[in-house]
Amino acid sequence: MNWKRILLVVVGIAVVAALGYIVYNQFLAPEPESDVAAASAAATSAPADLALVSAEGEIVPRREVTLSFKTGGLVEEILANAGSTVSRGDSLVRLDATDQEIALVQAQAGLATAEAAKQMAEAGLAAAQTGVRAAEVGVDAAEVALSLVTADPTAEEIALSEAAVAVAEAGVNQASASQSVVLQGPASSQIQAAEARLAAAEAALLPVRETLDVLRRDDNPDEDDFRRAQENYNAAVANINAAQAAVDEARAGANTGQRTAAFGGVSAAQAQRDAAQAQLDLVLSGSREEQVTVAEADVESAQAALKEANLAVADAESAVAQADAGVAQAQAAVDSAQDSVADMTLTAPFDGVVADVLTEIGEVVSSGAPVVVMGDFSGWQVKTTDLTELDVVDLKVGDPVEIQIDAIPGETLSGTVSKIADTSQLVRGDVTYEVTIDLDNPSALPLRWGMTVFVDVDVE
Repeated sequence: MNWKRILLVVVGIAVVAALGYIVYNQFLAPEPESDVAAASAAATSAPADLALVSAEGEIVPRREVTLSFKTGGLVEEILANAGSTVSRGDSLVRLDATDQEIALVQAQAGLATAEAAKQMAEAGLAAAQTGVRAAEVGVDAAEVALSLVTADPTAEEIALSEAAVAVAEAGVNQASASQSVVLQGPASSQIQAAEARLAAAEAALLPVRETLDVLRRDDNPDEDDFRRAQENYNAAVANINAAQAAVDEARAGANTGQRTAAFGGVSAAQAQRDAAQAQLDLVLSGSREEQVTVAEADVESAQAALKEANLAVADAESAVAQADAGVAQAQAAVDSAQDSVADMTLTAPFDGVVADVLTEIGEVVSSGAPVVVMGDFSGWQVKTTDLTELDVVDLKVGDPVEIQIDAIPGETLSGTVSKIADTSQLVRGDVTYEVTIDLDNPSALPLRWGMTVFVDVDVE
């Protein structure tokens, strides 16, 4: 029995050994060096002047761009379809800009109001400055009068007083002329122009209102059509209101402040003339004690008036500064509204061809969503897709390249490395760098965007 048991153990060990040998040869033993490996080793030991870096890539146009809107909205018009040749600045796709156009009209009306307020403030400043000049003349006249009554008049003093009267009289004439200009109001041409703009705005309302009335009478109108008609009607009404405000402003002419300033200027000039005449009379009549007292009081009064006039100028300058700030703010609002209107239209950033339009009329597009793909097909380039970090270190701008096109067997193109990316991309677990290659003469071949190519770069 013992020898049978020993025989069974020996047979079992032999079977296990045989199975282990089979598994080792099948899965674990190293493969013998193949012809491919030998060729690879031979290539590794090839002369340095045959050193090449190989990679895959794709054909791309000289320039390419995917355009999107800054602001989302409803696509109203497609102005360039796929395959269209366009120039820089051409409109490609337009969104409904009703809201933005209404905001622009409102901003422009606000700017007109701010500019009118600035004109009023500037008129007030001019009036205040006129008051200062009048007060300064009044001080000079009062001091001259005081000098005259405290000394015997001379021929020169009499001539000076007479000249002061003449200057004051000229000031009255100038102030009266300025008053007449203010009271005459705006020119009829300005009123007619404003009324013409109002008439145009009212005429523009008629077809818009008729369209809205038709939709209102419809038992089941299209919601989008009704909404657009209502928005167009609101914009037309806003235009009429702005035009009417301009007409009212033109017809109103000078405001109360401007009229008050004009009258004040005349009154101040007349007072100055009367003071100059009184001073002349005092000079001619000789000095008296009561005249000296009156002259001294006139000097003090004139100096107080000058101080008040300077304060009025300071207040007027502050009002002008505030009005300037209001105009600047209103102009910024207009510029922003104009930019918003412009942003509702996509334009071509360069001369090229529309490769694809990714939307349709009536579709709502989101901000930043791709809408139009453009390319400049006046030339072609190759961009590599799998050039790893191990190979990119051997490349430099200007290296010659040979390109084989997968879709066109047997054809070889030449090119030059024009750009090597500074940053990497992770592609299927490999760290890769995109290299751009300019093709030398690709026009003879039917190249298409996205074709797969194989490139060999002579790194020597």
